[in-house]
This record gives sequence, C-alpha cells and structure tokens, in this order.
Amino acid sequence: MITIIACRLILICLLSLQPSDSLLTEETSQDTIRCLREWPRQPEVDNKVYKIADELEEICNIYSEMEAIGWDIRAIQLVEKLKRIGKQALPAIEEIASDRNRNLMLRTIMTERLAFSLEPAVTEPLIELLIDKSEDPKMRSNVAELLGRILKDTTATNALIETMMDKSNPEKVRWAAINACGYLRYSRFIPLLFNLLKSNTNDDIRAAAALALASTGHIQSRANELIEILHNEEASLVSMCVIRALGTTMDERAIQPLLENILIKRSNCGPAIQAIANIGGPEATRVLFDIAFNDKEERVRVRAIKALIDIGDESIKTQIQDAIDGIKDSGYRKVVTDKFNKTF
Repeated sequence: MITIIACRLILICLLSLQPSDSLLTEETSQDTIRCLREWPRQPEVDNKVYKIADELEEICNIYSEMEAIGWDIRAIQLVEKLKRIGKQALPAIEEIASDRNRNLMLRTIMTERLAFSLEPAVTEPLIELLIDKSEDPKMRSNVAELLGRILKDTTATNALIETMMDKSNPEKVRWAAINACGYLRYSRFIPLLFNLLKSNTNDDIRAAAALALASTGHIQSRANELIEILHNEEASLVSMCVIRALGTTMDERAIQPLLENILIKRSNCGPAIQAIANIGGPEATRVLFDIAFNDKEERVRVRAIKALIDIGDESIKTQIQDAIDGIKDSGYRKVVTDKFNKTF
C-alpha cells in the first residue's frame, strides 16, 4: 500500500508541471469564493477544454497504468495546453472529472488539475467525489490525497474523518484519507489517529495512522502512548511507523525503547536510528556513538555513523572519523567517507 501511494505522488508531480502553471499566477477574484458550478461559463473555453479532454482520453485508452501516461509526451503537452487556458477552464474540467462515462485515468488527470489550481472553489466538488461510496475507489483515493497533500484545505476535515473512520470504505480509500490527515497537520485528528492505531485490527490502517501522527507535528506530549504501543507491537510495518512517530516527539524518554528495538528485537534498525537522531540531544549522540562503535552488525554501525554525520556537529567530527576507520567493508567505508567529506 505504501508503494502504491508513493507511485501516485510521483505521477502527480509528473502531471502537474507546476513551475509554469498559469492557474496559479492569476489573481484571485470574486469567483473563487463561489461554488465552482456557479461560475460564469464561456462556451469557447468549454469547447477548448473538451477538445483537449477528448485527445487526452484517446491516449488514456491506450494505456492500462496511470504512470505510463505521465511519461507520454503527447499527454504532457495536452495538460500544458489545458493549464494555459487559465482558471476559467475549471468548471469544464470539473464536469469531465465527475463524468463516470469517461476514462477513469482521464478523470484522474482532471481532478489533479482541479487540485493544482489551488482555487478554494474546487474543494467542494472534490469532497463530493471523496464521500460518494458509489465512486471508483481509485478515484476516491486520489481525491483524498489531493485534498491533503495539495490543497491542504481544512474545510475537507469532516469528509476525511468520515472516510477514514468508516470501516465499510475500501482499505485503500481509508489509507489515503488517513494520509491526507497527516498533510493537514491539524490537532483535531490526533485522538482519532491514536484510536485507529490502538484498536484497528488492520495493520495497513494502523501503520497509516502512525505515519499520519508522525506528520502532524502535535504529538510531543504523547510519547508515552507511542512507547507503550511500540513495546507491545509485533507487526513489523506498524512498529516501523510508530518508530517514525516517536522520532518526531523530541522526547528523550523514547531513546531507550528505540535502542531496545535495535539491540534486542533487531528489527527496523534504520528507522530506529534515524528516530534517535531526530530526537537529538547529548543522550541521543551518546547512544548513536555506542551503536557506531559496538554494534555486532557492520550495516547497523554504518547507519549510526550516517546519522551522526547528519547531525553535522563539528565537535564530534574526530569521533565520527574514528568510527569510520573501524568499518571493514570497503564499499560501506566509501559511502560514509564520501558523506563525511561532503558534510564537514
């Protein structure tokens, strides 16, 4: 599931071509506070949009995967033409995005165009697509991601909460809604995400909740809850995500449980080392050096050295070099040496 979301983010970036996005450069007008469907229509603009959509749909019909369309130069050029029309294209774009008789991949491209316009008026039609249970789950997942990652509009909060908490929704739709909550960084989500993490039996959903908690920036006071969850957790994926969340708490009490995960459980060593480095402080540095010099596995020692280098503290430069000198594998040594030389 994480891989699927990662691929979607790559594709969104490919199709957005934001640096030249004319939809972002126009001044906000009175139209932006109206419902998009109430905007004045321009038939000549609508015709242009529909012509571009028809050509895009022909390309979409060729492919079975969205990612392939993102690499098709013809599709990229058509999206660029669509952007150059300006925000007056949005009503027609929304119509196409909502038309279930259209190719699903074309509709996906159109929803992305709505989101990347950053116009407040597009939030409402996107929410409608998200909460419609008869809509294709792929479309709903994509829309949830756009509402959180791109629009970051808190008016979508209720819809996202409803979607992620409703167990009748497909897993990937709930996953995307949870992920969107992380992007919104809204404290209202915190108790709900903890509830999902503690009580849901689906490990993918629990992992998503932990990752969202790591993104919110509001969990500094709840390290103890995460420590307890980590202590009792058996699922490796969930543990990894809880570890990442712990790294954002900046609470030194989390260092020892994270160290136990490395030394005793021997799982998720990389994320645990990074979490310790994120917490920072003298105790974190001491623990990382202990791992860098003494861990039984060289790959783990290398991870600790990399984390120490990332801290970038000149006062520990000599100790880091001593740890590097203890690495026997030439490949590992070259990697950390190059990183060391670029940092100091």
